[in-house]
Amino acid sequence: MNKALIFILVLTFQFCFSQDVDSLYTKVDSIQVATDSVVFPEYSNRIINDKAISKSLYALDAIENKQYKKLRIVHIGDSHIQADIMTDYMRQNLQKKFGNAGLGFAFPYKMAKTNGSYLAKLTSDISFDSYRNIKAIDTLPVGLSGIAIYTDKKDFSIELNVKEDYKFNSIRIITPNNQNSFFVANTFEVKNEIIQTEVPKEIPKKITGYTTRKINKTINHKIKKGEVLSIIANKYDVSVSEIKKANHLKSDNINYGKTLKIPTIVTQRIPIEEPDTNDIASVEYEIVTKEVATKKFLPLNQISYPMSHDYYSQTAMDKIFIIPNSDYTAFALNGIILENDKPGVIYSSIGVNGAKCSDFNKYDMFFQQLTALEPNLIVISFGTNESFDKLDNDVFIERLNQLIDNIRLFNYEAEILVTTPQPSQFGRKSKNYLVEQYSKSIIDQAEIKNYAVWDMYNDLGGAKDVNTNYRNGLITSDKVHYTYKGYKKQADDFYEALMQTYQFYKSAK
Repeated sequence: MNKALIFILVLTFQFCFSQDVDSLYTKVDSIQVATDSVVFPEYSNRIINDKAISKSLYALDAIENKQYKKLRIVHIGDSHIQADIMTDYMRQNLQKKFGNAGLGFAFPYKMAKTNGSYLAKLTSDISFDSYRNIKAIDTLPVGLSGIAIYTDKKDFSIELNVKEDYKFNSIRIITPNNQNSFFVANTFEVKNEIIQTEVPKEIPKKITGYTTRKINKTINHKIKKGEVLSIIANKYDVSVSEIKKANHLKSDNINYGKTLKIPTIVTQRIPIEEPDTNDIASVEYEIVTKEVATKKFLPLNQISYPMSHDYYSQTAMDKIFIIPNSDYTAFALNGIILENDKPGVIYSSIGVNGAKCSDFNKYDMFFQQLTALEPNLIVISFGTNESFDKLDNDVFIERLNQLIDNIRLFNYEAEILVTTPQPSQFGRKSKNYLVEQYSKSIIDQAEIKNYAVWDMYNDLGGAKDVNTNYRNGLITSDKVHYTYKGYKKQADDFYEALMQTYQFYKSAK
């Protein structure tokens, strides 16, 4: 009887205690967190030090109430960001709720021979040279994109096409030192021109020497009595396997009287002919007339600003041409910015495969040109490549802080949110202890450096869940990069944390 009574009292106590905790917890909001010492669970999906992004939360609220035009977010990072998978899911989430104000930053990654967003496709009729900020520091025009593309050819065009959802009214061209080296055209006309040229009827030539070249030649060989593949192969200086492959033979058996195809290489002797200068005076010329079709682009009117040259169209466009200004002899493109006339969110993605904080810190032009994006909120995601360089935690934090200071030097009104790095493994099996240290330090100094934090490391389960995430199809076999499903989870969880903070902000107004 006493034992039963004790058991009932314990259950009653537990029920009352849990009710008190739940009721206290539901009263906690992000505004109170900034001033009160509220104890959160060991991990909860939230934005840490959310007071650092209060202006961005205000802007979201104003957009939702049709009192604000655009919130411009710029997400900077490494290969997790360059592919624009996680950031595109985040873009979709925000724009679905608050409106699509445009794509934002775009860059011709394909022209730089690397991967990038599928939302904007830029192609050219010539090849450009390229240089990434992860290489040794150079005088090459590395700027906003972290990747320089440049050429000294003058006859080219770059065609830009965007997906239907990202039609744009305005385009900003970002170039080194804001050079006006490009024009923008949304249409062109094809002109047929008659060209007359004088060409020689026939120039006397003489043989001045010989050269050789090797060509592939197939010989038909009729099999004689007693011949086997090895004998035939030796005769023509080819391998048995080459003969079998050319004749689709599954074994070495061959039949007398049949014909085999023998793949061989033969050497041809080719005479070298040059004009006979002794008879050049006797050459006769004729006038040849031909019709040539040429494109004439019709440039749009531009407005020049300190960091960009802008073009505007009242009609939304999904295709445009970037053409060279003939007054220049060299051309470098650091990026373009695409916006429409609608209110909402613009979520720009700037990443470089293999990049670290220190790589972006190399070039002042990156921070200067960042102002062209007019960022309200800058999201920073680094740590993976630093960890694989075995960079000491204190050095990583020092370089991260330098990146933040450099950003604020030119973009002092922009708020900053840092994400902790994703969990990963060294050599697909060993715990990446460094990203765990980085994550803790990022959180520890958030209030000191006045930035907000989303703890992606713990959201994905930390080091203990890497193998589980792999089995669940969230992380790839290299145990570093994530799958589409994994990047979608990152975006959805980041969005959830941001919206939870946003709802707390609205309820506390």
